[in-house]
Amino acid sequence: MQQINEAIEQLGGRAFFIGPETEEESVKLMEKTKATIPLLYDRDGSMMEAYKLAFTLPEYLQPVYADFGIDLAATNPEAGWRLPVPATFVVDQERKIRARYLNADYRYRMEPADILKALEAIKP
Repeated sequence: MQQINEAIEQLGGRAFFIGPETEEESVKLMEKTKATIPLLYDRDGSMMEAYKLAFTLPEYLQPVYADFGIDLAATNPEAGWRLPVPATFVVDQERKIRARYLNADYRYRMEPADILKALEAIKP
């Protein structure tokens, strides 16, 4: 997404990342990934709930995450073990979803070309 952010803006769009990570954790992520796209804080997970994207990490996986040094209770204090399904939405100025991609497998995301194509279709 970062790689096409300039093209998104040239098409009149604006990209945001939204997640339950605290501001401190978001800053760490931005520094690590060198991202310039704003990260919006979904403090209590209400945004992921509203879009029906929330799932709770099963109890049997929680120790696995802990073994990898991932403490969701610390990074997502109000959302806890609830996480968002990775999703991309292209929304027009009337707040209508014009394109979307959802996949529970975090390794797959909407293709950058598809994001740009959706933006080109709604460009005034």
